[in-house]
Amino acid sequence: MKIIQVGSSGWAAGWLEYIHNDPDCELAALVSRGGPNLEAAKEKWGIPDEVCCTDYDEALKREADLVIVALPHKFHIPYAKKAVEAGKNVLIEKPLTDNIQEAEEFLKFMKGRNERAFVSQNYRFRPQLWQMKASFGDDGIGRPAWANVVFRHGVTNRKNSEKTAWQRKDWRREQTSLLMLEVAIHHFDMLRFISGSDVKSVYARGWNPAWSDLEGLGSAFVLLDFENGFRANYSVTEKSIGFPTGYQCDWIMQTDKGAVKWENDEPNCLDMSVDEHGELKQDFYFPGKDRAGVLEDVKRQLRGEPGCVPTVFDNIRSLAVSFAVLRSVEEDRSVEVSEILGEM
Repeated sequence: MKIIQVGSSGWAAGWLEYIHNDPDCELAALVSRGGPNLEAAKEKWGIPDEVCCTDYDEALKREADLVIVALPHKFHIPYAKKAVEAGKNVLIEKPLTDNIQEAEEFLKFMKGRNERAFVSQNYRFRPQLWQMKASFGDDGIGRPAWANVVFRHGVTNRKNSEKTAWQRKDWRREQTSLLMLEVAIHHFDMLRFISGSDVKSVYARGWNPAWSDLEGLGSAFVLLDFENGFRANYSVTEKSIGFPTGYQCDWIMQTDKGAVKWENDEPNCLDMSVDEHGELKQDFYFPGKDRAGVLEDVKRQLRGEPGCVPTVFDNIRSLAVSFAVLRSVEEDRSVEVSEILGEM
């Protein structure tokens, strides 16, 4: 798969590593403003000068199967539209946008086109999540009923702790809500994936801790009701003090036979009822972790095979949950996700 990538620094630099390590991928063009970040990428991954360019329009004239837009959120849709107009499929970093009206316009633009527009929700690609999903059913660990999902990040003296990208004072803080659109949207998307259902309604309470340097929402408790009857209790804070969770959250998944615990990216633990028998499947399909899985899944979809990297038409339902939570916090009421989607 020949790839044009836009962006060479920060998160975009990580994409170069995944492309380099995938034997089925070839970097057709790297679009960058230049500077030390580009030079570092060229040296690290052996990228020839002729692959690099500063002119996006010129890069789009090259033969490619996919354009990866790995830029700050405000550039996602403008660059994606140019790629599609040039006849290219596109993979856009999340969030698709922080403006629901812009999302609506892009969906109208994409309707009826042959080109595909995907959104990289890389947190879907965790082996523990796929193992749980593969193990559901009467012949496995039972049918999912609800989940308790907790995300805590912030300040800690724990050894080897690091300042996350979400805590940096950069373009991420320009979003409508860093907490909902940079952080929580990952977890809403994971819940949609594991439940196999869309969110019907949310009720949320949110606040910003007194010690927070974020503008707007810094913490929230969210109740989510899904269309298939599944429920989730979600707690999120970007300004906790102590005991941080992994990026993928700490999970308790309750089924009608028992519960699965997933914490700190460790292997799943299963606790079955004394009257029930079941086990987590050890043999299950998994395309790869994080963005390696995203690339593998996109390749499958471009070959006409089924996959789970969401297109923009699917991802809008995760984005809408984030906006529904913001409305619920602001108006102190339960919000139907259809309210957000109906305004599009």
